[in-house]
Amino acid sequence: MEKMVVVVFDSQPKAYEGLQVFKDLDSEGQISLYDVQIIQREPDGSVHVIESEDRRAFPIVGGSTAVGALVGLIGGPLGALAGAAVGALIGSIGEMEKSGVTDEFVKDVAAALTAGKVAVITDISEKWVTPLDTEMERIGGVVFRRTRDHVERTQDDRDADAHRAEIVRLKAERERARADRLDKIDARIDHARARLENALERKRVGMRLAEQEREAKIRALQKKADSASGEVRRRYTDQIAELRHEYAEKVAVG
Repeated sequence: MEKMVVVVFDSQPKAYEGLQVFKDLDSEGQISLYDVQIIQREPDGSVHVIESEDRRAFPIVGGSTAVGALVGLIGGPLGALAGAAVGALIGSIGEMEKSGVTDEFVKDVAAALTAGKVAVITDISEKWVTPLDTEMERIGGVVFRRTRDHVERTQDDRDADAHRAEIVRLKAERERARADRLDKIDARIDHARARLENALERKRVGMRLAEQEREAKIRALQKKADSASGEVRRRYTDQIAELRHEYAEKVAVG
């Protein structure tokens, strides 16, 4: 099952221990680590991304933006999530859709990531929570976990619905309008149609990217399975089957 997992630590050395736990569990087939980033909360409240050579061992799969989106949400103004800034809120909705989490999850992580603390942010596949939780508890990490929700109705869907409704309303108004108003109403209908097509195209692009990301993850898992044996190979094979099942269910619903 695809999940976003964030583990908060008191220091950078502990965070690197946490990163090693992720790497060890990945090599054992307990999890599959697709992307990882380490961040630290500064005294002024800003978030600093810690560049790590270790990250190169787990490159972003399929151009995934999930971890990057979550980093931006955690580091961004929390007021935006509470509706303090409309523009920032709209951006936050899009970033949450990319990361597959909710504002509740972001707020929980942000609240725990106080000044000086460090977080390891990951995009993983995981069947059982106990292996990861046990090791992180041992080294003092606080685990936040959320199954990635590949949103069936995105902001683009809601925009498309609004544009369709506007077209219907304008057409009804056109039936009752004076002749001198028809050109202006037709222009507004054309504008709404263009915006509808734009929203639909954004949706199509998002679906293609999600499919490419999923297939890239499956290829990465298959590569690990091919080089493993015994129980570890079986774990990778199970993860592949689960990813394929989740994708098939999403397509059937959509």
